[in-house]
Amino acid sequence: MYSAHIEIPATPARVFHVLTDPALLKRWQPEVVDARPPEGGLRVGAVAHGIAEEFGRRFPVELVVRRFDPDRALSYDMTTPMWTGRIDYVLTEVPAATSLSLRFAPVAPTGWKRYPLRVLAVATRPLVQRLLRKRLRALSSLVQTTAG
Repeated sequence: MYSAHIEIPATPARVFHVLTDPALLKRWQPEVVDARPPEGGLRVGAVAHGIAEEFGRRFPVELVVRRFDPDRALSYDMTTPMWTGRIDYVLTEVPAATSLSLRFAPVAPTGWKRYPLRVLAVATRPLVQRLLRKRLRALSSLVQTTAG
């Protein structure tokens, strides 16, 4: 499991709005090339699709919303050709700010693949942690600089 945390000087409603606005997604998640929001909007069970690009390679992404609690939490299962996992955002109001926690829990592979991928997970942990922190800093900056 990987996680990151940040305090953003804004209300949970403001942070949640930026977090869930598809028009703003590419501005704080630069690896997103195309994002197609779910028909009917965000809700538990909704499915969104997109295209991401990492390390010069584009690939499809599917998101299935598992928790949708406006101004409090958003969770979804993400599936790509390379990995699957659960992503959780939890917002907590603190004095004059919102505490935002991000957690990524990859689904452990089965069979022989679990051994090399476990080594890879240990080796790439610092990179993933930095990426999560960078993403939250970009989100924080966007919350503070966009009207809303």
